[in-house]
Amino acid sequence: MAWPFSRKIEVKEHPAGAAFFSPGGPAWSRQSNRIAYVEEGYQLNVVVYRAVAEITRSVSDLVLEVVANGEPVENSPALDILARPNPTQGWDGFITEAFTNYLLTGEMAIARYPETGRIAELWNLNPLYLQIEPGRSGIASAYVYDQNNAKKTFPVDRLTGKSQVYFQKMYNPLDYWRGQSPLMAAGIAADTHNAGMRWNYSLLRNSARPSGLIKLAADAGGEVVARLKEWFKAAFQGEYNAGQIPVLPAGAEWQAMDNSPKDMDYTTTQKEAAKLIASAFGVPLPLIDNDASTFNNLEQAKERLYTDTVLPLFNTFLSQFGAWYLPAFGQGLSLRVDMDRIGALEGLRTRLYDRMLKGVTAGVLTVDEAREAIGYEPLGDAALKEDMVKAMGLLAYGK
Repeated sequence: MAWPFSRKIEVKEHPAGAAFFSPGGPAWSRQSNRIAYVEEGYQLNVVVYRAVAEITRSVSDLVLEVVANGEPVENSPALDILARPNPTQGWDGFITEAFTNYLLTGEMAIARYPETGRIAELWNLNPLYLQIEPGRSGIASAYVYDQNNAKKTFPVDRLTGKSQVYFQKMYNPLDYWRGQSPLMAAGIAADTHNAGMRWNYSLLRNSARPSGLIKLAADAGGEVVARLKEWFKAAFQGEYNAGQIPVLPAGAEWQAMDNSPKDMDYTTTQKEAAKLIASAFGVPLPLIDNDASTFNNLEQAKERLYTDTVLPLFNTFLSQFGAWYLPAFGQGLSLRVDMDRIGALEGLRTRLYDRMLKGVTAGVLTVDEAREAIGYEPLGDAALKEDMVKAMGLLAYGK
């Protein structure tokens, strides 16, 4: 038969793909557990919220370039779409939502519209409502978005992995199809921090007084104890009854418990929990705890946030997202961050410049080598000699 029937199709698959295939149905995200993580760990925990906000705010400040053959492409339509991904969001809101999902669930999902041809819009999908249909090749066979009793299935090409949905996950050693988030690793620390906040809040509601006990006469019956307990609940519990003085019947004695915040080591526990949470997300503590920050270490913390967390996370995203997104705008294109536009790295650039200058002065580096290291085009031997002569005042302008 004539082509295409005689064409040999190259099959691409994971060598152990069958081991990841679950014939029982889709790979669920354990939705109820992950919703609880988001509610308790993010919406009710100020440290997690601040850590996520620091990362996403830094990500949204990055300036992108479309690059071809190592050179920026001016006026690329790919950047126009990213500047306004959809009618309701600009780049800041869009990428903040995507990375908030990524940090809280270990996954991000972005859908393009239309399904084929030139991309006109990009929309975030919440991974909490995303099912993954496993495939035997180690590539998902479909993504199913199921929210508010409405399902939308996005098929995946089993050979190339291409889909209308861009899906990225953090590595999860216990689940091939679903990601693991930093929030999961910080779960116990976040629970500890929340428990400490609740304990302190309860203490404050009771006028910062710990619980106590009532000593009764030996012959007090169960009915007396029950009535006294109910009376204390009505008369002394709650913020509006804080500070009330108990008046007890004859034969009863109030004894306050001695568990003070100092005895419970409340402050130390909260600070240690905050450190662990910040460490799980890769956010330096001075950016979260104002007591731990000074002007100098705040600058260093911002620099470390970019170099150790934001840029590695974002560059991983750019390489994978670019491979999915950019082919619709042409071949040989890639995305990169304009590093010179990151204000927090000014100190890093200054230190690099100083090192290159010392290297040239010591004769270890040529001027061209130093220029290339700090991101400038080489001048070439002739231009270098002329610049050196000018700098020495031996060649006047206009001659």
